[in-house]
Amino acid sequence: MKKTDIDAILDIHRQAFGQADGEAEGEAIAQLAKDFLDHPDTISISVEREGKLAGNVLFTPFVFTDHRDTKCYLLAPCGVSPYHQGTGVGKELMETSIEHLKSIGTDVVFVLGVPTFYPRYGFVPTDKHTPYPDLLTAPEAWMSLELTEGTVGKLSGKTQAIPQFMDAHWWDTSQHG
Repeated sequence: MKKTDIDAILDIHRQAFGQADGEAEGEAIAQLAKDFLDHPDTISISVEREGKLAGNVLFTPFVFTDHRDTKCYLLAPCGVSPYHQGTGVGKELMETSIEHLKSIGTDVVFVLGVPTFYPRYGFVPTDKHTPYPDLLTAPEAWMSLELTEGTVGKLSGKTQAIPQFMDAHWWDTSQHG
């Protein structure tokens, strides 16, 4: 991926998360996105409008330690530029991403996110563990999308995200309303 592409992706996340909750969160999410883009197994999906990046979503591997052969990903972050919010960019990101993940044999996608947005695309609350289950104070925000029928019910045990996402503060839902 070219540096200009990476910079555009980081700027999308900086804008998307900086507008709502202050610049500090925007910078933190942009840094997280950069760390994820440095991981070789990260999947990046972008949507453009008028030749410019309008939104981006990243997917990183997510492992159930007792089920290492099950192909799971974490969705995070998903950002749409403030200018393009409410114009269908988020919907296009989700639909394009889900189709891509299906095409590469993904079994399940997990997200710790807005419980009013992700269910539109088939995500449902899940009782599967995050890497820090004790920090999940908003269980409705932890959701899964089963792409291979019957997979979620078979998953159990401890989970592990890529090293860049194993910092406990990313999993603490008590800090979000």
